[in-house]
Amino acid sequence: MTEAIRLYWGRFGHVSVLNVASDFVTHAHVEAHLIIWLEGTAGEMTIGRETVRLGPGTAAGINSFQPHSHALSRDGRPGLFLAFYIDPDWARRRRDLPAGAPLFSTPAIALEPWLHQAAANLLDHLSDNESIDEVANYEIERFIDSVLDAADASAPAEPRIHLPSMLDFRVRKAIQLMKANVCERISFDDVARSVGLSRPHFFALFKEQTNLTPNVYWNTLRMEEAVRQLQWSREPLISVACNLGFTTQGNFSRFFRDHVGVPPTLYREAARAVS
Repeated sequence: MTEAIRLYWGRFGHVSVLNVASDFVTHAHVEAHLIIWLEGTAGEMTIGRETVRLGPGTAAGINSFQPHSHALSRDGRPGLFLAFYIDPDWARRRRDLPAGAPLFSTPAIALEPWLHQAAANLLDHLSDNESIDEVANYEIERFIDSVLDAADASAPAEPRIHLPSMLDFRVRKAIQLMKANVCERISFDDVARSVGLSRPHFFALFKEQTNLTPNVYWNTLRMEEAVRQLQWSREPLISVACNLGFTTQGNFSRFFRDHVGVPPTLYREAARAVS
């Protein structure tokens, strides 16, 4: 199995050049997510309840906290992707969208040949440079704008549906508890009791309100903290694993690889290469 990653940060968020053959479990990101296949195995993504088959004519657009998974090749052949992690507030300002509005009305984005070629050209530029300068940042932002235009063109004719701006107070309290204890082991029975619900009622309400199970939401918060610690902390990997409530480094490494596609050691190396 080939696993490699390069990371680049800019005003828009960050982009990774990812060469990977590992499947991704169902997960979500705080950022909006844009996946563009370049070569090798493309695989198939499940985004919400929809299936997207990536290829030269199709990219995937994923909203903040939208569940998704990615099934790759069963023979271990890797695929090369550009994966954008876009600050949704940055994108909404550029698109003149209201707070909380989703960037993508549908997960499948039709790419014109010139736009897929622009992605390949962007890969060449990133591969030749260790960091993003002002010119590169401008080009990436123009590219993201073009893909968002393509996403709007791919959207159904119905008006864009805004996500609910106000969650049920019990779900809000549960999320606050998760955020406050992101570096601890968690019991969802305790969380349910804390918000005055039975476990089944809590899980049903949370899924209804967020489109995520509490487990996936919790793992999203843990992944965000794991990435932060791998980027900025000098602690050994076992300490990072313990900080996040994992009993062994191996469990943490499997968790990270299932969500990002590469082991945390490779992610840290890539993050330090551009820091």
